[in-house]
Amino acid sequence: MLDAQSLSSVAAGSGIGRYTRHLVDALAERDDVDLLALCDRRIPVPPGVTRLTMQRLAHRPRLEVMEHSLRLPVEMLLRRPKGSVFHNPSYHAPLGIRAPRIQTLLDVIPLVSDSPDLDNLRTRWKRFGPRYRTAAAVIAISQHAADEGVRVLGLDPSRVHVARLGVDASFRPGADGPSDPPYLLVVGEFSRRKGFAEAFAVMDALVDAGYPHRLVVAGQIHFWARQDLMALREDARHPERIEIRGFVPDLVSLYQGAAGYLMTSRYEGFGLPALEAMACGVPVVAFANSAVTEVVGGGGELVEDGNVTAMTAAIRQVIDSPSLARERRGLGLKHAASFTWARSAAIHAEVYRSVAEEAT
Repeated sequence: MLDAQSLSSVAAGSGIGRYTRHLVDALAERDDVDLLALCDRRIPVPPGVTRLTMQRLAHRPRLEVMEHSLRLPVEMLLRRPKGSVFHNPSYHAPLGIRAPRIQTLLDVIPLVSDSPDLDNLRTRWKRFGPRYRTAAAVIAISQHAADEGVRVLGLDPSRVHVARLGVDASFRPGADGPSDPPYLLVVGEFSRRKGFAEAFAVMDALVDAGYPHRLVVAGQIHFWARQDLMALREDARHPERIEIRGFVPDLVSLYQGAAGYLMTSRYEGFGLPALEAMACGVPVVAFANSAVTEVVGGGGELVEDGNVTAMTAAIRQVIDSPSLARERRGLGLKHAASFTWARSAAIHAEVYRSVAEEAT
């Protein structure tokens, strides 16, 4: 049984929602998993997946989390099939769910970052973080996340399994190549750790050097973050060359038209947008930190963490040399091809199976 509440919540457009959707679709393709998905009736589920319909009334983020946390244990007590394994793929480890329970570990960012914009989430993490230790198994989305779970949460390494995320087949190179006029791309929800200030600084340096590019920023912008993001944009020397798109339904075409992708995040549990960019044939330049180093690997250019000058120089090399850009595209495509949802789902299925056998 999979808690798929994130498919209809405020998290639907975030990394958690995309992870849950792709996992449901990939598990539906397997003959060895009978998947029950707890989700809203409006959310489509693929053939082979049984929906357990839930209804939630709250739509503001914190109220939504509170309502789900209160109602989920009761629903599981009344509707959970005997002998089933429960898997929670989101941050908020639930309370009151009977064993066996599996918990996904996406990252521990609120516990290792002192950013003020994470204060509320940090408080909640201190409350539900210890529940990760009571799970029968923890599925980490990267080796870095697994290592951080052991270090920060005190998880038993023998109960932590790494199942890296995949890239959907829709992410592939376009027929036309980069758009004209050219643009660089950043994808992600706005927060201080995402390095938007560094991305804007790279853009300023490129404009000062005479490049015609603009920077496109795509990703969900929560109402509480919009003012900070717009203020940061206005503080740039060339705000007119920074385009804030917000949530973009069709990311594939946006990736395909980019001349380069800037991964300026300062900490990631995985870093899926960099991988999606590589799958679309876009050269990636990234700060070397956290799981970004693991995920980008040899498929992109890694520069010193936080070094705007180094990132600017690296992306200029790609822009100035078509042959280098072609080489980077080829390396990125080859690297991204090794990350598949089928492989991720296979590891999830094996963890489900081992936990179920252990519980009998």
